[in-house]
Amino acid sequence: MSAIRRPVPELTKKHQWTASDPALSVWVSAHAGSGKTHVLSQRVVRLLLARVPPSRILCLTYTKAAAANMAARVFKILAEWTLLDDAALDRAVAEASGERLDPSRRAFARRLFARTVETPGGLKIQTIHAFCERILHLFPFEANVAAGFTVLDDIERAELLDRARRQTLARALQENGPLSDALELVAREASDASFDGLLGELLRHRGALGKACGSDYENKLRFDLGLSEADALASVEAEIIHAGIGCGGWRALAERLRQGSANDKKLGDQLARAAALAPDPACIEEYELLFFTQKGTPRGGDKSMITQGLCKSDPLLLPLLEEERDRLAGLLEKRKAAKTFERSRALSLIGQAIITEYERAKNLRGLFDFDDLIERTRELLRRSSPSWVLYKLDQQIDHILLDEAQDTSAPQWEILQAIAGEFAESRDGARRRSFFAVGDEKQSIFSFQGAAPEKFDAMRRNFQNRFAEAGLDFRLVPLTMSFRSAPTTLKAVDAIFAAGDNRHGLSFDKEEPAPEHHAWKSDLPGLVEIWDPIGAEKLEPPREWSLPLDRVSEQAPSLRLAGKVAAKIKALMAAGGGEWVEGDRGPRPVEAGDILILVRKRDAFFEAMIRALKEQGIAVAGADRLDLLDHIAVMDLCALARAALLQGDDLSLAELLKSPLAGLSDDDLLALAPGRSGPLADALAVATDPRLREAAESCEQWRRDARRLRPFDFFTRALGAGRGRERLIARLGPEANDAIDEFLRLALDFESDEPGGLTAFLASVEKLDVSIKRDMEAAGGAVRVMTVHASKGLEAKIVFMPDTCGAPTGRHDPKIFALGQGGEAGDASLAWSPKTDADCAAVARERERLREAARGEYQRLLYVALTRAEERLYVAAYHGEKAPAEGCWYLSIRNALEPSFESLPDPHDGERRILRSPAAPEPLSLPRGAAEERRIEIPAFARTPAPPEGSPMPPLRPSSALAGADVFTPYAAGAATKRDADRLLIGRLTHALLQHLPKCAPQKRSGAAQRFLQLRAPGLSGPLREEVARAAIRVIEDSLCAPLFGPGSAAEVDIVARLETPRGALDIAGRIDRLAVTESEVFVADFKTGRPREATSPAQLRQLALYRAAAARLYPEKTVRCVLIFTQDASLLEPPAEALDEALKEILERG
Repeated sequence: MSAIRRPVPELTKKHQWTASDPALSVWVSAHAGSGKTHVLSQRVVRLLLARVPPSRILCLTYTKAAAANMAARVFKILAEWTLLDDAALDRAVAEASGERLDPSRRAFARRLFARTVETPGGLKIQTIHAFCERILHLFPFEANVAAGFTVLDDIERAELLDRARRQTLARALQENGPLSDALELVAREASDASFDGLLGELLRHRGALGKACGSDYENKLRFDLGLSEADALASVEAEIIHAGIGCGGWRALAERLRQGSANDKKLGDQLARAAALAPDPACIEEYELLFFTQKGTPRGGDKSMITQGLCKSDPLLLPLLEEERDRLAGLLEKRKAAKTFERSRALSLIGQAIITEYERAKNLRGLFDFDDLIERTRELLRRSSPSWVLYKLDQQIDHILLDEAQDTSAPQWEILQAIAGEFAESRDGARRRSFFAVGDEKQSIFSFQGAAPEKFDAMRRNFQNRFAEAGLDFRLVPLTMSFRSAPTTLKAVDAIFAAGDNRHGLSFDKEEPAPEHHAWKSDLPGLVEIWDPIGAEKLEPPREWSLPLDRVSEQAPSLRLAGKVAAKIKALMAAGGGEWVEGDRGPRPVEAGDILILVRKRDAFFEAMIRALKEQGIAVAGADRLDLLDHIAVMDLCALARAALLQGDDLSLAELLKSPLAGLSDDDLLALAPGRSGPLADALAVATDPRLREAAESCEQWRRDARRLRPFDFFTRALGAGRGRERLIARLGPEANDAIDEFLRLALDFESDEPGGLTAFLASVEKLDVSIKRDMEAAGGAVRVMTVHASKGLEAKIVFMPDTCGAPTGRHDPKIFALGQGGEAGDASLAWSPKTDADCAAVARERERLREAARGEYQRLLYVALTRAEERLYVAAYHGEKAPAEGCWYLSIRNALEPSFESLPDPHDGERRILRSPAAPEPLSLPRGAAEERRIEIPAFARTPAPPEGSPMPPLRPSSALAGADVFTPYAAGAATKRDADRLLIGRLTHALLQHLPKCAPQKRSGAAQRFLQLRAPGLSGPLREEVARAAIRVIEDSLCAPLFGPGSAAEVDIVARLETPRGALDIAGRIDRLAVTESEVFVADFKTGRPREATSPAQLRQLALYRAAAARLYPEKTVRCVLIFTQDASLLEPPAEALDEALKEILERG
């Protein structure tokens, strides 16, 4: 059956063509599944076809995985072109660029792969952090950074921050001063449980913390909170207590209130409690409750604060109370702001001290983190001309391509504006320059990493205006055609976001309509199903006293839904009676790898879902992110180390014995442990059972290894020679490999950074908070269970969304609020508000803004989840005793689709119903027995074992054609050796010097050569080393050899080629000592350490002839010249072209 082919609509082709046009600057807004990576890679290919040097193209992506994917696509296209025949290559290039090829352009297209790979620095497809790192390495002086700095990974960064935090807090506890006072204030306001989280949140505002000291910062914080310098907390509280009625009159006023009814007497008692505490500031909370409720609303409202009877008996009382209430309203708000100022100043002082210590530790070791890369590059581009910086980057960047533009942060946009904005200002008409950006603000879901989706549209307008002002063409291109999803799925997506306020957050242009998608696979059957939610049932509490407190009932809604989803998946995959999906060559049965289950967070349901799939015997890829220290394989390895180090640690030994590493069962431990008189290790040592004896021998070996091996070697031996990895994988599944590998990496990193042994490593690793992001795209034939965030960029034939009832609430509000940013995160002031009741007006506004942003991202997450599905989408939900929250995904989907969907009985639960998409093509399925009808009869030849395949002839190596031509002749008398070993050594050393010395400055070559020879050949005599060095330098500096060491030259170049002979193809593989490519010629040089000759030997002719033939295939437009260079006197011998032709002819005739 042939592959399914569908034509691309002309309008879509036109948009793709415009977007990939290298002559245009383009901003692409792309829907999910619209092929933006394809367009981006096609643009790179078209730039290369337009003879743009690869070094002048810069592609920036959001992640390393995306960069690798894009590079793989580009190189795959170019590599395929090297293998196509002329007609196929002409079609491929015409499809990519519309160009018709002549022989010269055809050869150029074939060489693009080699040209791109061989370009110094290569094609730059990288993350913006990698790009910034490269800039800083090139400009260490200008950027004021250490020349050889190293970039911290997340684990190292967390370690350094934790160490800085502990040192700072220890210093605050030991000394008296502002830091200790600040810590005391923070400790009063924050609980022990919340303190670490509060500091962690604070340190994420590093830009602002760097400036969080001095009077300027304090004045800005006061201004952002609405305070003046006179509004100190003490003065505001004094005004509350002593002004107005004044605390001296509170008791008398309380007695007047007590003359009224019961409610009036309660107010009197409240005021009496305040009077009893006055003038201490603690009285303010009691005094406030006289005039305001617990929620802060004024007492009385539209009614009187006191009863009518008391108003009549004491007519002056109500006006007095109302006047005081109005006075207090403004003062209490000012007090909240003043308390926020005091708290925030104290916390910022601690945070600034921690950051100072962290920066000091980094500077001592020459370390940078990812934030430093961005910030230092911004500062460099502010101080220096971006055009000069770009020029130094491989002699200019002319074309910038930005992927995932919606996830770019504000500081990163500033860098891009600096380097790309220079394009619009350049007046060099001879050079074509372009800027390309592609993204989708509907898929911006990484605000916690600094993504600024609101910048997407603002930056589009910014670039559009700048290019328009410069009179340059700048196109806006929409990509709305989905190459992923079936029409049924896309219609559902459009209907969901067209309903009500569901489109909130998808776009920051309020005038833009709801998204509209078009399906390329217009004939692809699809299905959308909405299941009834599963709610909690009232159950009697369990009576067994021994049940764990955190036990989840089997009737819990989450467990019931997980089981239902697993059962549905098993039915979809049932042999003979399962469902079908579209494959590359037509319908095929559903496989585990076709299914993706999306959740909002990794919680109990996430684990229950994986467990339910395993119970059904369905292959599952495991968790998409692993918490390293919580993974059972790592816990077993830590238990192994503890048990090996501490023989008396019975608990660790028991954990080790029960683990796959030792393989004992509960019965084995019950036979060993109860009734023993000493440590568990002693009981194990004297056990006679064969299984226990084997475990005892293994434990003894581990103890010996722990005493003598470093951490990495210890674990490597236990996992390798001890078969530990094999046993862990057999018990825990393949996903344990990722956790084991990361644990070993930590051990190796520890050895390179720390002097300690296994004990120190354990102490270090147990303080880390390490998680591993697994590559779920390579999960193979297994069901993937993952968060929506992790699924970005992935797709699946069938998608389940069972976790749809949760909605954003204030529970996850931050405690630290950045006020008065003005578009610059580093200019913000930081306000700490521990709870909503403590919010002053400025913090309340910022809290509401963040909640609104969270609701927008919640809707964008929904869009990402819905658009992962190709053919089928199943929406389900579970909830507790309360109904699903208003505005949750489930209700948004159901309310939008229910009017047009069919209501059917649930086939898995007759009491429930499902909603199914109407009038859609039936999902791919075959009638019963169709599987048998589709069986293809296997031809007889396929049942016959194939004859053994003959071994291919090894490639001909040009150097083997020499057969002893390079005979070493002694240098000066008394400085030579006749031993073959020394002869070969001198040859290798000379070649190495000729490879590396050209990179050294001329005045440093002699010293570098001597140091190299002393290190690599200490056995050679001093005079002989000097002569070898002089000979190599003589060749490099000889004027006849100058072209070989100039620009465009390379040493030790591997070369392969295939030549046609009368007897068939002849493969050549060799290494050219020196290759130099100029505008019109290619020089191939072979170095000889033997005595110079007047004529070339036949063996040397054959070698050079093969080199010339191979180089001519790579450079058909240039003249290839081959030379022999004799290092004894730097003489050069170039055989005639006719002699080389004759030698090659002889080789080809012999085959």
